Amino acid sequence: MNVKTYLGDLVGGGLWMAESHIIAEKILEQLSEEEWKNLIIEENILQKKSPHTAIRYTRTIRTRLQPMGEAYINTLLQVSERAYVQLLMFALLCNSPIVVDFMTQSLAEAHRSYQPRLPQNAWDSFINDRIRAMPDLKQYSDSTLKKMGNNTIKALVESGYLNTSRKCDIQPVYLFPEVKEWLEKLHHKDLIPIMECTL
Repeated sequence: MNVKTYLGDLVGGGLWMAESHIIAEKILEQLSEEEWKNLIIEENILQKKSPHTAIRYTRTIRTRLQPMGEAYINTLLQVSERAYVQLLMFALLCNSPIVVDFMTQSLAEAHRSYQPRLPQNAWDSFINDRIRAMPDLKQYSDSTLKKMGNNTIKALVESGYLNTSRKCDIQPVYLFPEVKEWLEKLHHKDLIPIMECTL
C-alpha cells in the first residue's frame, strides 16, 4: 500500500457529522460537478464563512462516503444517531487505514493493559514507529502529521472511544447490528474487533 492510500484524506478533518448528513443526501442526487459547485459555493448549503472551507469539507466527505455505495449512504441517512456516527467512523477507517493501525496499536493496547486513558504522546509514538516502517511518511511535514493526529483523536472522541481530546479517557464502544452488517457486506468483518477494541 502506498503512503497516499494509507493516509487517505485524514488531513481533511474528523467525522464532520452535521456536514456529512447534508453531503450524503446530495450524493444520492447524482449531481454534476457544476451543480455541486453551485450548491457549495453559491447556495452555501454547509453555511461556511469561506468558499475554500466549504469546498474542503465537501471534498473530504465525498471522498469518504461515495466509495461506500448508494445503499450504504441510504442506510447512513436512516439509522439512529449513534449508529450514524459508527458508520461515519467506518467510512473514515476505509479511507484512512492509518487510523485502523492507530486503533489497533495504541487504543486497543491501552484497553488491553487496563489503562484508563490514552497517553498524551500516543500519536507521536505511533507515527514515529510508522515512519520507521514506512519511510515515505517523511515527505509530510511535522505539522501535517500532527494535524492528522489531532483529526484522529477528534474522530475517536466524536465516535465515543475517548471522552475528550484533552483527557482521552477510554470508553467502551459496542457496534450496532446494522453497523456490523455493513462491515460484513463490504468485506470488512476484520474491523469488528478493532472497532470494539476486543483484539
